[in-house]
Amino acid sequence: MNAFPDWQRFIVKQKRPATGCIPTGFEIILRAAGVANVDFSTFQDDFDLDQNLTPGNKGQNNFDTVARAVQAKYPHVHFQKHVFAKGAGLKKLAAVEAMILRGKPVLISLTLTPKGGWHIMPVVDATADFFAVLWSVKDDGVPDVRQLAKSDFVRIHDNFPGGDDIAILADE
Repeated sequence: MNAFPDWQRFIVKQKRPATGCIPTGFEIILRAAGVANVDFSTFQDDFDLDQNLTPGNKGQNNFDTVARAVQAKYPHVHFQKHVFAKGAGLKKLAAVEAMILRGKPVLISLTLTPKGGWHIMPVVDATADFFAVLWSVKDDGVPDVRQLAKSDFVRIHDNFPGGDDIAILADE
């Protein structure tokens, strides 16, 4: 199933790999949707709320805070988050698959195990058993696409803290 048609045309390099996955993902989705009146030249700088994060301070970037910041500057842009309780990994999987079937690019939050932390990335393709996720874009512009078994997606969601949500561009 083609999860995100022509995704290669819309990818951008994440400016700050340690903090900027949400603004980067939002930018990719907005570009793909052809949303007008958005300054993409400063998008990641404008909406990476953690770009000046210092050690010991708690980060501010999450789907809600970044979406609110985007909407404050661009009132015509609305992102929608869906949260899934621990143990509801199959429901999260079903929601991602439903977005794919609707032709909606979707960002997933995935706990990075065992080292901890999270990464937010778009699903760019899918098969019956795997998602292909855009992990990053290398310095030379080549996308780093990784295979994520759907069974691992569910297992990680159900067994590790965080990574409980997905985000899409809301229907207007």
